[in-house]
Amino acid sequence: MSLLLRLLLCLSIIASARATLVAAEAPHVETLTIEPAEVTLSDADQSVQFLVTMKMSDGTLRDGTRQAQYALTLPDGAPAAAIGVIEEGRLLPKGDGVITVHATIVDAASKKAVGAAAKVTVKNFTVERDLHFINDIEPVLAKTGCNSGGCHGKASGQNGFKLSIFGFDPKFDYDALVNEAHGRRVFPAAPEQSLLLTKATGTTVHGGGSRFDEKSEAYKLLARWIAQGVPYGDEKAPKVERIEVFPRERMLAGVNGLGEQQLRVVAHYTDASFQDVTRQAEYKAQQPDILKVEPTGLVSTLGHTGEGAVMVRYMGQVDVARVAVPFGPALPDSAYAGFKPKNFVDELVEAKWRKLAIAPSAECTDEEFLRRASIDAIGSLPTPEEVEKFIADQSPNKRDQLIDRLLDRPEYASFWGQQWGDLLRVKRGGQASFKAGTYAFSGWLRAAFAQNMPYDQFVRAILTAQGESAENPPVNWYRHVRNTVGMVNDSSQLFMGTRLSCANCHNHPYEKISQDDYWGYGAFFGRVSFKRGLGDEQAVIVKKDGGVSQPRTGQAMKPKGLGGPEYEYVRGEDPRGKLADWLAEPTNPYFSKAIANRLWAHYMGTGLVESVDDMRVTNPPSNPELLDRLAKEMVDYQFDQKHLMATIMKSRTYSLSSEPTEQNKTDHQNYARYTPHRLSAETLLDAIDKVTGTQEKFDGLPLGTRAIELPDESVPSYFLKVFGRSMRETACECEKSYAPNLSQILHLMNSPELQAKIANNKGRLADMLKENKTNEEILHEFYLLAFGREPKATEMKDALEILEGKDRKSSLEDFLWMFLNSKEFLFNH
Repeated sequence: MSLLLRLLLCLSIIASARATLVAAEAPHVETLTIEPAEVTLSDADQSVQFLVTMKMSDGTLRDGTRQAQYALTLPDGAPAAAIGVIEEGRLLPKGDGVITVHATIVDAASKKAVGAAAKVTVKNFTVERDLHFINDIEPVLAKTGCNSGGCHGKASGQNGFKLSIFGFDPKFDYDALVNEAHGRRVFPAAPEQSLLLTKATGTTVHGGGSRFDEKSEAYKLLARWIAQGVPYGDEKAPKVERIEVFPRERMLAGVNGLGEQQLRVVAHYTDASFQDVTRQAEYKAQQPDILKVEPTGLVSTLGHTGEGAVMVRYMGQVDVARVAVPFGPALPDSAYAGFKPKNFVDELVEAKWRKLAIAPSAECTDEEFLRRASIDAIGSLPTPEEVEKFIADQSPNKRDQLIDRLLDRPEYASFWGQQWGDLLRVKRGGQASFKAGTYAFSGWLRAAFAQNMPYDQFVRAILTAQGESAENPPVNWYRHVRNTVGMVNDSSQLFMGTRLSCANCHNHPYEKISQDDYWGYGAFFGRVSFKRGLGDEQAVIVKKDGGVSQPRTGQAMKPKGLGGPEYEYVRGEDPRGKLADWLAEPTNPYFSKAIANRLWAHYMGTGLVESVDDMRVTNPPSNPELLDRLAKEMVDYQFDQKHLMATIMKSRTYSLSSEPTEQNKTDHQNYARYTPHRLSAETLLDAIDKVTGTQEKFDGLPLGTRAIELPDESVPSYFLKVFGRSMRETACECEKSYAPNLSQILHLMNSPELQAKIANNKGRLADMLKENKTNEEILHEFYLLAFGREPKATEMKDALEILEGKDRKSSLEDFLWMFLNSKEFLFNH
């Protein structure tokens, strides 16, 4: 045998052995389950979506619904084709009887067949059921998008035909379909000629295009309903009270981030019955870059790793399925060896990393931590002296001590008073007569944070405020919420992290909140009224009687928290006190979670729920266990905000570097690294003043007033406007913009104002030149000021070489300009 042949034979043997080893290591199917294991279909319109799940040898679960082979048999083993048929794991009945559904999968690794079986009973197949408008027809209108906001469900309808948004008012919809336009939309004598069907199939010109064809289940159901005489149905018939999605949570361990999972949806009715509505439900992927979902409920990943949620909606009820795609195979313990948990934050974050095979970045440097914590906690840069002292400190707990010091500094109260001034709309809108009120409210906010007022007391003082602003500054909040709708929308968004505005006019499309819930909450404010106070100021008064009515039904509403108890009105009592009581209850599902999420988002760059004021069932947290634990900490420590801030900042997670690794570079949900973010407009302006040694002069305020101390939005500043200060028009966190734009770039590069600060003859650079400091000393100090760190040897060497032989003052001004335009200065990292 030649040497070449021997070599090829050896390579073939090695390749074969490697293939055998890979096959042996690849997970194989151990067991198979099919759900539901037993089900009864009580009429011909019902069906059942089976879920076939493979339990693999590595302990993971994988969907096998579309992969399985199905067989239907009678009790005696004979084929049951006359009773049912399986399509994509869904059983459609064809006759009465009892059948067994066999699901089989041949494992690719072991070549062995694994099976499971379910029992199905079909009844009343030949009995034509009387259709019910609410339970049968409204779901079709919703599934096909007819009553969506982009079609006939929008406020003005479409081409003269209007439906209630998402079917929240069935009687209105029935009248629109059956009685409006002289009844021409439905034609019981010849159902197939009804406009409802000809337009939906595209037979008649339809702006919305074809929604289904003549062979579809939707067409057949609508045609039957029209043929039956378009019945509305018994108003006392059972209605859907909740829906349930299966599986609620699943890890898709596919190849290269690709995998799929069939969902199953069950509707539960008020008479305790239930029905499979998988094909009737609506689906929406909340993270469309990670997941997509078909109208059939089939969820597929898109090759990106991470975690997403699928919203499921049916008849005004919602539920959520969570789907995670790991970043790869499980990582060894060594990947987490450098991460030593300090508190529950770290433990819960690490558990999520391990689940998704994410490895954390290394710990940040002391210099990075000092600058990061200073900006996050007090909106201020550390001084060069603070940087050098912190670097030299050898105490093992110096970072924890730093955090305690920062939270006790006066800048803390100014910074957080301003943050809440944005949210609470401390705004005079250019009206001089409101200036005293906004200044008083700003002072009250600073004092509240300076004395670490418990958060529940803080909120109570605002919600229950009455009198005049001179005596009670929180009264100013009511200046911009002059009616019940404003009070409900702002207070729920601020203090419960929930946007209720949709439920003002109709049931909330993405939450289990009805119009009755909205106006029951609004009843807490039913006795608030206003009168003229001193000057142009307003005074808030509470009437002895009064209330609110549901605008659609006219029903008088009793005060009621969302999912909370209903209260009776008591003459002479302020119902808002009951609202404050309910909010602070440890069992309240909104209050403590909302503030915990808001604080977490501030310090970590991204909320556990994003946006922070859009917390709902269909927008679940990225780490539910962590959010629950943070909320519990808030309650356990009597709503001490400083305690929760310190808990977050003292975690090992907060200390992670912002430098990504291969294992976390695409992750933006699980805090495996610190998320850099641009300095806010106010913090940035103060930082520029600190580095240049100048002081911005704000109109009407004494020299030395910092941007984080401004009392309201009417203090003019072109810089703050360009860099996205909040104009306090809404209660949304999103009003403060961090997005870059061309005006910002041009301002930093070319503005006379910035150049004047750099070249100011009383500024920092001028003082250092007067003190005859060397170029190296000057550059060293600017590195400490702007970046919070010592310059690298190569940086200093290059800088000194550039300065050599040049005009000293102008060259150093250029360097200072460079510092202020660098990403390292403009971002907190």
